[in-house]
Amino acid sequence: MGITTVLLAALLAGTGPSASSAAARYEASIAETPPSSGESTLPTFTQDRLAEFVLTDAKDVTGAKRIVFAADGPDLVVVAFLSTTCPIANASVPEIRRLHKGVKEVGGRLVAVHPMLGTTAESAASHAKERRLEMPILLDPEQRLVREFKGTVVPEVFILTRSGESWTLRYRGPLDNLYAEIGRRRRNATQAYAREVISQIVSGRPVSITRRPAVGCLIEKVAP
Repeated sequence: MGITTVLLAALLAGTGPSASSAAARYEASIAETPPSSGESTLPTFTQDRLAEFVLTDAKDVTGAKRIVFAADGPDLVVVAFLSTTCPIANASVPEIRRLHKGVKEVGGRLVAVHPMLGTTAESAASHAKERRLEMPILLDPEQRLVREFKGTVVPEVFILTRSGESWTLRYRGPLDNLYAEIGRRRRNATQAYAREVISQIVSGRPVSITRRPAVGCLIEKVAP
């Protein structure tokens, strides 16, 4: 399925107060991903490789499995790594909803993936209902997908497009600039980074910045 060329809106809504007592509880676990290493080529993955990632659908009471990168699915897929408890991830929920709407309008697919230890289907589904997250909510308890993408914090988004049998990572980083850096949150975001990338992709323009450091809660890794 091809990507329809549609111009996305870049207007931002308010995202609430600039401080949260809940954030203090996560001070030790908040980190920032390293900046881009200046790679001249974008990471690529084969369709066969990504088709191996079959995750549990938290909203399905039967525990159904979903292929994140289906062979017969759209050529634009956005993976948003989230958490039910990280205050930074929860502060980004309104922008996640806006991004999901924009991706859906251009024929793409956005999935929310929970890689944090201890996240259950019940807690993820309840969180999605409370936060009005209508996209697929998937569990990555073995952290196979987050390891494949080398993710280290939540929230962080990965935007990929497919050409033939190859997927290219077009962007990884924060959804927007709500957090300037660790400990510095704007009252409202002024740039919607992920939505800007989607707009560049569907309009055929080069993606101007393919990687930005993401501020969020550290993903505690599963013991090998």
